Amino acid sequence: MGEGIKLAILCCNYTNLAEREDLYEVPARLEIKRFPCGGHIEITDILRAFREGAEGVCVCACEQGTCHNGKGNERAEKKVVGARAILQEIGISPEWLSFYYVPRLDAEAFVEDVKAFFSKVLKEKVEERGK
Repeated sequence: MGEGIKLAILCCNYTNLAEREDLYEVPARLEIKRFPCGGHIEITDILRAFREGAEGVCVCACEQGTCHNGKGNERAEKKVVGARAILQEIGISPEWLSFYYVPRLDAEAFVEDVKAFFSKVLKEKVEERGK
């Protein structure tokens, strides 16, 4: 289906995403880039993921109230808001950028949300390419 489509996850090192084999069940090229803290993810990192070919990008940070660095997760969310505004200006739909607070102990629902987001991206991008 979407084997040629690239998807990216930019995440805090304290999330356990890279170990989640079920994320790789999505039929696309998945790239996971870890940062020391969600607050270290910059708008330029998000835009770079799109420039390097990602069709959809997820930014993931620690759950609210659990950030090792205080409020890095809140900074990450603000940067996603800024990146969405820039994406809109340059003609990329901001809906292809998502943000998640990742629960440490029970990531099952989160993983399902990410897979649903990526499935939506894949479906729409495959349809776009078929036109």
